[in-house]
Amino acid sequence: MIITRRTLLAGAGLGLAGAVLGGRGGVAQTTDLHGLDAIWRDVPTALNAFFGPVDFTDHGVWLDLPQHADAGGSVPVTVGFDAAPEDDPHPRLVHLLADGNPAPHVLSAWFSRLSGKAAFSTRIRLETSQTVTAAAEMSDGSHPRVDRPVTVSFGACAQIGEGSDAEVAAFRPVPRVSVPRMARKGEVITLRSVIAHPMETGLRLGVGQDWIRQRIISAFHCHFNGEEVFRVRLYPAVSTNPYFSFHARVDEPGTFTFRWHDTPTGETYTASADIAIA
Repeated sequence: MIITRRTLLAGAGLGLAGAVLGGRGGVAQTTDLHGLDAIWRDVPTALNAFFGPVDFTDHGVWLDLPQHADAGGSVPVTVGFDAAPEDDPHPRLVHLLADGNPAPHVLSAWFSRLSGKAAFSTRIRLETSQTVTAAAEMSDGSHPRVDRPVTVSFGACAQIGEGSDAEVAAFRPVPRVSVPRMARKGEVITLRSVIAHPMETGLRLGVGQDWIRQRIISAFHCHFNGEEVFRVRLYPAVSTNPYFSFHARVDEPGTFTFRWHDTPTGETYTASADIAIA
């Protein structure tokens, strides 16, 4: 048997997924922002674990990404909904998956009443030509889904990054955010965040043919005056230097607080920005 990155990770995922699912036959699992979720073997297994045996609809959620990417290391993608966070029904969460990656789960994102607009943009890694899927849960229990094929000339899930294991472990992330200084009451504004981080997959071989241990930003949160606006659970398929553009409705002056959780160091990095009402 030839051991590849995919079979190695799939084998690990098989054991973990079996432990979590435990033969429950499609009972939905809640993704934990702080725990380590199972490495799902494929997209159908992941979706069944997230939602159980549901019927997906083909409208309500949309996915914008290029039809072709020359390099798979940083592919821009935008996920959005026709419904706003204050609508009924409204989106609760969305999972982004890529069926050709060593592990299909790319990220999961949650919206709140302060999100203003249920949409976000980021950059992801794609190993090969494949299908990218966004599958969501709405407040009325419906599950919209969209699938988009993308061709990739040069895949980049595993052998992305540089530096030795010690250098990766010693790296100090640097966060940056962009928030308008002023907004009108009730205005929906765009927020941008990025953190300098290697997002090591744990699948890269160093110069001495030793494995570079995994180190990723596993969770991102944004709050306004202490109330959650938007949060994301990240996996290794999110690109180096994780970037997010998303939205918030501003009804009062206050402070946006951003937090990134580093795994396995356990450290949390923060940034904040104030906004005034015109």
